[in-house]
Order: sequence, then structure tokens, then C-alpha cells
Amino acid sequence: MPASSLTSTYYVESLARGLSVLSSFSEERPTLSLTDISRRLQLNKTTTFRLLTTLETLGYLQRDRQTKLYQPALEVLRLGFVVLSGLEVKQVAAPYLRQLVDEVEETVNLAVLDNHEVVYIDRIGGKHMLNVQRPIGSRLPAYCTSTGKSILAFLPPEQLEAALAATIWESLTKNTITTPEALKKYLALVRRRGFADSNGEMIPELRAVAAPIRQYDGQVVATINISVPSHRTSHKKLIDEFGPRVIEAAQQISKALGYILSTVTK
Repeated sequence: MPASSLTSTYYVESLARGLSVLSSFSEERPTLSLTDISRRLQLNKTTTFRLLTTLETLGYLQRDRQTKLYQPALEVLRLGFVVLSGLEVKQVAAPYLRQLVDEVEETVNLAVLDNHEVVYIDRIGGKHMLNVQRPIGSRLPAYCTSTGKSILAFLPPEQLEAALAATIWESLTKNTITTPEALKKYLALVRRRGFADSNGEMIPELRAVAAPIRQYDGQVVATINISVPSHRTSHKKLIDEFGPRVIEAAQQISKALGYILSTVTK
């Protein structure tokens, strides 16, 4: 790390130490003791123990009560999966996003699901730019976005229940779905027609359609959507014209990821 970074007023030493703890683990050393980590980081055991306890409490480490050894826990694996799958999908999807933008002249987004939220990992603006633009990396609730609903609809039941249980249900607009029961009913429609829509559910002046992207084994790993201002596109046009377009783009990306399109649920 550059010396200038270490002396920056924005440098958070405690955070850096915590990340250094996580970086201490490797394929060759999947488990480490308090002493091992203390030596590696050149910190006293008291400070090291505080770091380990914090990371364990947050779910990033787990400690075997018998051997006293630490190892990475589910939170680290979850973050790694989101990052790696997002990077692969982003690279594969890029030309198809551009093609879709050229066809519809509207903004196209690529997102992945992280528990009960969607994370936007890529975007290409259309000929008609949106007034509402969120930066890449933004997180939005899944229950009221087309991207989120297009993935939720195809989750295994236990994962769907976990996502709904973690959701904070708010009425953001008059069109927002605000109960798990109502959302489940809507998700059944998404499964039948192959795409989800949002008709001003989060932002009144914004409409969108989204379709799921599957990897080689059929698992939904991402979603692609078309976002349009409400004043320029009717809900009927959104469903009748943009719905089939976003399904086609999602299927093309899925095929590029190794999924056999003949098994796509209609």
C-alpha cells in the first residue's frame, strides 16, 4: 500500500486491521489461531482478540469452540459470491446491454440480488436520459423494483422466505406492494410471463421491466431491466413492447453463460 494512503486523513486504521485479519486466511491456511493472526499482523493479542471478536460477531469469522481456531464464515463467502458472479455476468452481458440500448433507446441496467436488496453493477444510458440516476453499486429494496422482483420470483422457496423476512415493508408510492402475501401473488405472475414490471412503485415518475438471467445450471444470478420515464411510456407499452425485448436480452445473456434456452420457464 502506498505510504501516502497510510498517512491520509481518510485512512481508517481499525478497518484496515480488520481487513488484514480476513486477508490472513488462504487456501493453504484456512484456519488460524489467535497467536497465528497476532504474529502475522504484528499486533498484541489483546488488540487482535478484539478484532477477531468483532468479526465473529458480525458473521465474518467463526471460531471452533474445541480447537479455538478461527476460519472465514458465511458473510465472507456471501460477499465473495456476489462480487465474483457480478464480475462474470457484467463482462458477458456488456455487448447485450449495448444492443438492447440501441434497440429501445432507453436506459438499461444490470443488477444482482444480495439477500433482500438488488445491487446495480452496470448501466448504459439511452438516447433519452433519465432524471433519476443512481450510481453503480447502489442498493435498492427488491420488493418494489422490477430488478428485485424478477429475481425473487425464481428463488428457491427457503431463499425467498428469508428475503421477505428481512424486508422492511414501506409504502413508497401509492403503487407499492407492501405485504409478503401481495408480493407472492405478483411473483406468480412474473413466473408465468417471464418478466417483472414496476409501475411507479418506488419512484412515481419511473416505470421499468426486468427479466432474470440464468447461469449454466438454471440458477438465476442476475437481472436486466429497461427503465423509462412514466410521461414518455405508457404502462401498456411497457408490458407489450418492452417486456418481450427484455426477456429476449436476458435469454441471450443466459445462453452466453451456458444456459440451455429450451428449458426457460414460459
